[in-house]
Amino acid sequence: MFIAQEKKKNNILEYILYMWQVENIIRACRFDINIIKSNVISQYGLTENDKELVVDWYSDLIHQMKSQNLQQSGHLAFTRDIITELALLHQTLLKNFQDKSYNPLYNNAKADIYDLQKKQPNNATEIEACVNGMFSLWILKLEKKEISQETQKSFQRISKMLTRLGKNYHEMMKQK
Repeated sequence: MFIAQEKKKNNILEYILYMWQVENIIRACRFDINIIKSNVISQYGLTENDKELVVDWYSDLIHQMKSQNLQQSGHLAFTRDIITELALLHQTLLKNFQDKSYNPLYNNAKADIYDLQKKQPNNATEIEACVNGMFSLWILKLEKKEISQETQKSFQRISKMLTRLGKNYHEMMKQK
């Protein structure tokens, strides 16, 4: 919970990836708060008060995931909403503002994004494809799978673009 709050404040894309990881942890613990308490929360070294806050946070996420039928797969609505906002910002930066710091990064990653989009179901937006790809890359790294140099370079280009998009997102949110 505390990590999520920090990431949401400072790096919206890391926040999304972190929340997707939390969803996977909840699924791995079979939506059982007692398993989460003993296998996850107990590892944090928190005060009793903070433990209660984190238990409540996980309990709320469990409830949301169940109510949104995310027991097997999928992502919480609030993370999908952020991705939609990022996709809209992405389009705005490219078309309306023709942002001089963002457009070159996008153009550099465009072919990589197109390749990712071809692998996505349901006509994913460019940003959805990028975030899904980053999460898949992270899973591969966790599993200690070999990642080709070409794939690493591709994701470096995408990551640079997403980092700039995330900064623009935070700037936009400060103005609200």
